[in-house]
Amino acid sequence: MSYPLLLATASLGSIIAPLNSTMIAVALPDIRDDFGIGHAAVTWLVSAYLIAMAVAQPLGGRIGDQLGRARVFRAGLIAFLAFSLAAAAAPSFGVLVGLRAAQALVGAAVLPNGSAMIRETVSPRRLGEANGLTASAIGLSAAVGPVLGAGLLGIGSWRLLFLVNLPLVGAAILCLTFLRFHDRPSSSRPAIDWTGAVLLAGMLIAITQLLGGLRGTDSRVVPAATAAGLTVLTALFLRRQRSSPMPLAEWSLFRNRSYFGSTTYILLSNLVMYTTLLSVPFFIKEVQGGSVGTAGLLIGTLSILMSLLAPISGRVSDAYGRRLPAVAGAACQLAAAVLLFGGMTAHVSTGYLALALAVLGIGTGLGSGAATTAAIESAPRELAGSAAGTMSMMRYFGSIVGAGVLGGILSTGGAGPGIDVFRVLFGVLVVMAVAALLCSSQIHKHVTEAPPARIVARPAIE
Repeated sequence: MSYPLLLATASLGSIIAPLNSTMIAVALPDIRDDFGIGHAAVTWLVSAYLIAMAVAQPLGGRIGDQLGRARVFRAGLIAFLAFSLAAAAAPSFGVLVGLRAAQALVGAAVLPNGSAMIRETVSPRRLGEANGLTASAIGLSAAVGPVLGAGLLGIGSWRLLFLVNLPLVGAAILCLTFLRFHDRPSSSRPAIDWTGAVLLAGMLIAITQLLGGLRGTDSRVVPAATAAGLTVLTALFLRRQRSSPMPLAEWSLFRNRSYFGSTTYILLSNLVMYTTLLSVPFFIKEVQGGSVGTAGLLIGTLSILMSLLAPISGRVSDAYGRRLPAVAGAACQLAAAVLLFGGMTAHVSTGYLALALAVLGIGTGLGSGAATTAAIESAPRELAGSAAGTMSMMRYFGSIVGAGVLGGILSTGGAGPGIDVFRVLFGVLVVMAVAALLCSSQIHKHVTEAPPARIVARPAIE
């Protein structure tokens, strides 16, 4: 099996989600104006996508473990394209939100199974490099997204953004066809905890609703009712996960300190990065009166450095262990959050923002490849899809919380958010970055420290 073709297949499938996320980020102000909705409402376009992704990631990974990686990977790509084309013609904001959620539900089958294909076939000596290169492709797509989105907005409507998926999906399916990955499914029918998935979705919606009402004008009755509903849903979810013979995610993996540390670090790191990414366009347009192009270039700075550093992180983790680049990345993210919090004024220069976002991009790039590899290699190979799906769920949970906090803090009624609002936001991110640094220290240092896995008979790519 060709190593470059395997990486091309997994990378093409993996870039779809971040590309669609960053493209839509720069278009949020335009979509808000087009449909005549508020700041808190428009963030549901992001939140619904992230909630569906978070819930479906472990499901997609488990289905791939049971029915075959390539089979589920291909089906997810085709369905994602169909919903993208429908979203381009959405007649209302509600329909657009529904189609974005549908995109996420089917697209969640792609990323964990691409990661599982790599984990299942690549030698441990090159696993960090492979994950780093895939993370680089993800970072590059996130870098291209804002610039591409701003360009498409400049020549036409935000609806053009959804048509970008057509050539990407076509290329991914073509690579998968030539790859001829040999599936070895463990079952002819998937065993899925659908009840757990519904309960988790309800929990995430309730969390988003609570965060979105941080600065709202609703009476205390609505937040109290939402909090009570969240408590009930959480209790039912925990009970379901304890009793289900096939729970939603492989929760037993969290007993391993390295898996817990790496996945929690990924959650917090993504919360810091994604919240910053979403907040920059609003700050540039509504506080400084700047252009979408400026916001796109700033976000692009962050994403390009993520892309350049991710493969280096993977190679460093192969040579010196997973912990070192993860801790270094977390420290850079903390430094970036401090820079943004300390220098946030209405007249802060574009150069200063670019510097802070560059440091954030370096930190995210340094830590992502190492932490992803540490999480996946902490699990047995036959559970690679479930491990990758659960890890991705944690990543998207960080994004959900970030989007919810952003929507809640920016919700100031009819007036636009002031500079004090953004200071509060970046103060919260400093605290999250400190927690991410602590979690990164729990990642295992060397590959040999990871728990031994039961090896499935399959040749490894050297």
